[in-house]
Amino acid sequence: MNVHSPLILVNEMDNKRDLILRAAETIIATQGLHNLSMQKLAQEAGVAAGTIYRYFKDKDDLIIELRKNVLQLIADKLFDDINLGTFNERFKRIWFNIIQLGREQSHANLSFAQYSQLPGVDAPEHQAFEKEIFKQLHHLFEAAKQQGIIQPLHNEMLFAIAFEPAVAIAKRLRRGQIDCNEIEITQACELCLMAISIPSKT
Repeated sequence: MNVHSPLILVNEMDNKRDLILRAAETIIATQGLHNLSMQKLAQEAGVAAGTIYRYFKDKDDLIIELRKNVLQLIADKLFDDINLGTFNERFKRIWFNIIQLGREQSHANLSFAQYSQLPGVDAPEHQAFEKEIFKQLHHLFEAAKQQGIIQPLHNEMLFAIAFEPAVAIAKRLRRGQIDCNEIEITQACELCLMAISIPSKT
């Protein structure tokens, strides 16, 4: 009698689900979102079409889960060692993590721009999910505001001022639209930090 432990079965399910998500990433990045079909996905993932429906209700559900999955991967990379150092050190670490992540030629980066524009990204449940996985950034901002280090603005506005320039720079670097050295990138980071900081009264 072949008996599988619950842990092995859970791991197998997680691995197959991840395999399907990564296959969807590949199709979206190389062929475009409009070419994503369950038949192509099954072929790319090397699974039966019926297997996909064990994990996702339909194509829309798959895309929602893929968007969440990529956001989680992004958050995990951005917030590596977020609790180490001063506010300035932590800010710069996140900023450069955005640059590094954004300039990578990964399927996740190439496809995220497509499905992040789909209906549902502004839905309350998705906004709640984003707030949860980026809560460490909110905590960082709140602590810095309480210490009088940064401007007392809404966290979303602080993010737009401080980190969205890094997203834009990384995107242009990835596409080869700008040619700058590490010194210039560091200067850009310093400018973003200055933009939200409260000048010291020394």
